[in-house]
Amino acid sequence: MPTKHARGGLKPGAQMHADDRADTFLLDAVAYRYGEAVRASRIAESASDVDVRETGRLEENAAYHEMESLLHTVAVDCSASGFPLTLPPQLLERWSRVHAREMARTALIHYGALKALGALDRAGIRAIPLKGFYLASATFERKGARTFKDLDLLVERSSLAALNDVLLAAGFTPAPGRPAFVPAPACTVYSLPVEGSETAMEIDIHVGMHWPEEYERRTAFRAEDLWAEAAPVELEGMPSWAMSPEHLVITTLLDAAVNHRYARLIKFRDVLEITRRHEVDWEALEGWCRRWKVCSFVGPGLRYLAEMNEGFSIPAGTLASVLPSYAAMKAFHRALPVQALPGHRSRSYTPANLLFFMLSDTPLARARGLAYMPLHMYKGRRRF
Repeated sequence: MPTKHARGGLKPGAQMHADDRADTFLLDAVAYRYGEAVRASRIAESASDVDVRETGRLEENAAYHEMESLLHTVAVDCSASGFPLTLPPQLLERWSRVHAREMARTALIHYGALKALGALDRAGIRAIPLKGFYLASATFERKGARTFKDLDLLVERSSLAALNDVLLAAGFTPAPGRPAFVPAPACTVYSLPVEGSETAMEIDIHVGMHWPEEYERRTAFRAEDLWAEAAPVELEGMPSWAMSPEHLVITTLLDAAVNHRYARLIKFRDVLEITRRHEVDWEALEGWCRRWKVCSFVGPGLRYLAEMNEGFSIPAGTLASVLPSYAAMKAFHRALPVQALPGHRSRSYTPANLLFFMLSDTPLARARGLAYMPLHMYKGRRRF
């Protein structure tokens, strides 16, 4: 059986098992470039290597990593390039159905975004759309490749009271029973029902990163710094604000690390699309990572990207600068190599997820993580 090399995470000379082939296909899809026959030929070959017995595994991993719509657009592009993916028809049909469903959801969210962003702009309230909505609208080459379930908005803490009044006046209502990440009178989640329907879209309000409180101690991240480099933009005809490309890369990888422990391949596609669309000042990115003490979370993400995509345009010096080399970091990379990402789960009870608690830019936070390891292990046996 032929051996595949480091691009898919396998070491030279390693035997390629069926699950390795399914995982390699997903990693190839993350790095795919539309309209390039060489890329289409390569991923078609990767798809042909997938054992039919691994179809269930591929289907499960694609859904978990929120890759289904992206995979549909890849399959369509490969067919148009003359290299159709030889995967089971029922799997390709599933990705097509998911894509159609998500496009309907996207239209609903755009309906609410038009009302919300317009009302906030007229009130003089700055709002930065985050995550899927912004990325699909402003960075993805194929907008249908990036799905999202709500509209995430970053606002300034001082604007919360006025934001609450504006959204209520625009027809939004607080969604009850949700975690509270913002102080009253504002709510974390607002809902907008569609007239004559039981369907509604939701807005998720942020004043910083929605992450566990411990990361306020494990990092020096300040959401206020994002506003210093934010700029007004027009997003599909809607007035809005946007982060700098450097901040967008960092916060996307922080979300992938802290909230998902790198178990969301679509987040890596996000960063690739950002760097393909925008010119990133890598020296400035290094500076912000050090200032916010987030190298231990951003560095591994950049390393994974460089390993799964040989065309990822990051200077070698940047990767060396932001990727720490302390013992726990080295152990983490051994426990979670790039080829293991497709099968990785953020809440699984694994050595990689336990080691993640020991990642931090400061020795004190790493020591605290080590001290709490017995507690994490005890909790993990019940609910990680």
